[in-house]
Amino acid sequence: MQTRSPAAGILASGAPAASAPTVRFGHVGITVADLGRSIAFYGAAFGFELKMRVRRSAPWIGEIIGVPADLEFGHMHLESGMHLELIQYRAPAPLSAEDELTWRHGHQHVCLTVSGIEAWVARALAAGARRVSDTPVVIPEGKNSGSRCCYLRGPDGETIELFEPVAV
Repeated sequence: MQTRSPAAGILASGAPAASAPTVRFGHVGITVADLGRSIAFYGAAFGFELKMRVRRSAPWIGEIIGVPADLEFGHMHLESGMHLELIQYRAPAPLSAEDELTWRHGHQHVCLTVSGIEAWVARALAAGARRVSDTPVVIPEGKNSGSRCCYLRGPDGETIELFEPVAV
């Protein structure tokens, strides 16, 4: 008897399942206070290119997010294929983040894998980022031993992790 593992997309026998559900990474979405400012920041700091900017207030949006809304989206891409969705709520009235505590449940961050981490930190700071880490930290143990990492804050307090793996 063969059983299918939907999560794995294979039959218990090891054969690929013809109609197994699939999953892949889609995009990172960040709610921002000023879409134009954030588009400029992510372009200048990390080289994201704006692919589309659009405003929507259709009923289907409210059905998805759970409240009637008027939103403006900026869809940005990196050459590597990463897709960043910046969202500015026009309605309902936006709420500010309580704090920027990375240890608060539900806190999220975006990680960008880079080479030449100091140059990327400098570029992000010049574009308006703020430091969380004083300097890139060398990871002393585990599978990422020798890699370097730092946290920055974007224009709306969002956490941006820059990660430079050990060269292979």
